[in-house]
Amino acid sequence: MLNHARQLRLFFVVSYLILFSITCLFWPYAKTDSNWLNSYLFFSSAIYAFLYILPALVITKLIDLVAFFNNRYEKKWLLVSRQVAWILTSVIFLALYADYEIYTLYEYHFNGFVWNLIITPGGIDALGSTISTKVTIATEVIAIIVFTYLLMWLSGRLVYRTHFTVSRRVYISALAILLLLAPLEESVYAYSIYTGKDDFIQVSSVIPFHLKSSAHSFFKNMGIEQGGLKKLRLAHGKIHYPLETIATEPLATYPNIIMLVAESFRWDLLDPEITPNLWKLSQKSLTFDNHYSGGNRTRMGLLSMFYGIDAPYWYGFQQQKISPVLLNVLRDKGYQFDLHTSQSFDYPELRDTVFHNMPESVMEELKDGEPWARDHQNISHVISNIDTRVKNKPFYSFMFFESTHAPYAFPESMAIRKDYLKDMNYADLNLRDNIEQIHNRYINAAHTIDAEVGRLLNYLQENKLLDDTIILFTGDHGEEFMENGHWGHGHNEMFPEQQIHVPLILSIPGTKPEHIRHTTSHIQIPATLMEKLGVTTNADKYALADDLNSILPYLVVGNYNYLSVIDNNHKITFPFTSTDYFHYTVFTRDDQSVNADEKQEVIKQIQPLIDDVTKDCQRFVSH
Repeated sequence: MLNHARQLRLFFVVSYLILFSITCLFWPYAKTDSNWLNSYLFFSSAIYAFLYILPALVITKLIDLVAFFNNRYEKKWLLVSRQVAWILTSVIFLALYADYEIYTLYEYHFNGFVWNLIITPGGIDALGSTISTKVTIATEVIAIIVFTYLLMWLSGRLVYRTHFTVSRRVYISALAILLLLAPLEESVYAYSIYTGKDDFIQVSSVIPFHLKSSAHSFFKNMGIEQGGLKKLRLAHGKIHYPLETIATEPLATYPNIIMLVAESFRWDLLDPEITPNLWKLSQKSLTFDNHYSGGNRTRMGLLSMFYGIDAPYWYGFQQQKISPVLLNVLRDKGYQFDLHTSQSFDYPELRDTVFHNMPESVMEELKDGEPWARDHQNISHVISNIDTRVKNKPFYSFMFFESTHAPYAFPESMAIRKDYLKDMNYADLNLRDNIEQIHNRYINAAHTIDAEVGRLLNYLQENKLLDDTIILFTGDHGEEFMENGHWGHGHNEMFPEQQIHVPLILSIPGTKPEHIRHTTSHIQIPATLMEKLGVTTNADKYALADDLNSILPYLVVGNYNYLSVIDNNHKITFPFTSTDYFHYTVFTRDDQSVNADEKQEVIKQIQPLIDDVTKDCQRFVSH
């Protein structure tokens, strides 16, 4: 029993030091510009390393107590105790390491989004992880489990062979000190939230699995003035959409509509070399040079594109399964539907939102094989279905391209940038050294999508359908390649230009080609298309913006938890769910940070816009 206790003491001390070291890996992401903040970061890391290991400490101690009172099976219980210590510590190591890998790529911890990704059908596949990534992850998981086992074994060898161990007095004293200091750390965090000390809160945000304790009632009863802002939940409640019955006037003929949406397709891919077919189409169409998605996530991009509303509405519309007015009108007009995706209609949850109540017979999702091959097959099916349609009825076709989602898929024959990263192993990815080669993969993938668009356009031209068909091409959102320190998209409260600026090409029969230079947004698309369907109801009854000809006073973009209001000079971001404390983050229009004094002035100036956005996010909610 004595040697067993010594072995566990040594094992847990070394494990604690390892956990503290892993936590230190997050330090470069903390903004510490004072000794106080540096000290707080060190203090928080030390406390949380202890909290991570605490469950294993408590459970093994309880098992040891069972062994102490059960002499007959003492050895078996002690063996169980060591095995539990090994398993629980392995789980802790794995969780922390996984969180670090996620954070280095996307700058958010394991959260509701990651959990949704895991449990939603098609979620993991949507990541586009490669075989090498899966092999590396499996190898690392096994290695961590084996390492923890060897750590336990080595601790035992040292104790039994050399009697090397950690002093019981030192061990218990250290545990007592950490246990007493843990509430202090949480108190500092709770006080920072209550009083609005953003610098301390930002430092805490890099700590994995932070408890985010609060004590508002306590501080209020103590008479401490609240400086922090309260949490805000927008678009929460019973959805009332549209606000009135949609009225239409009959048209002699209705245009066919084809909507082509590409994953992570940013504006600068519209280029005569990278996307020659799209470029050629743009010269014959309305091209919106300063067009923005409604978010930097697929859900928010499609929500804004089909409904004309802002990100906070996603949750209510999904839970209450409300389809967009645009598609309801198309149904009423007798359109033939043909819906395709090279990923899944379940992730994002389009079956519950955009395409709710659509028959499965008109929905095709291809989830197996290379994304570029799926895109090719889908376009072949789009062409085939148009060819076999009922000729005297208009049709609506939708295609979601997947090739430009990481890891950016293309056949070798479509590689116009030869210097590309051959293997996108997420688990062993060096962004700083390989970002240009990764970007080249993205360009090659865009070139591949362009070829598929070209095939469809050629078919439409050969069959004289261009004069009867509205064609829309855009991206659900953009993609960043470290221009502002991030890779990919959807980085919490960050909405860099590269993640939200997308192309929009709109070919409307009888409309002269033109480059539209004023700022436009996805939320203007529904009203634009509804006009072509004879809808006479004012746009404000079903959307938050008029058509693409109207001038927006500001942009609104969002993701799962954050909303950003963008004017000509600044981007001001704040959380709209209860997952984070309420605070403002301010950047310049070109994504540069601002100092504290300027931040307060900007918030004051933009507050009327924020108030307008808040009202808009309640427009379609019953009160």
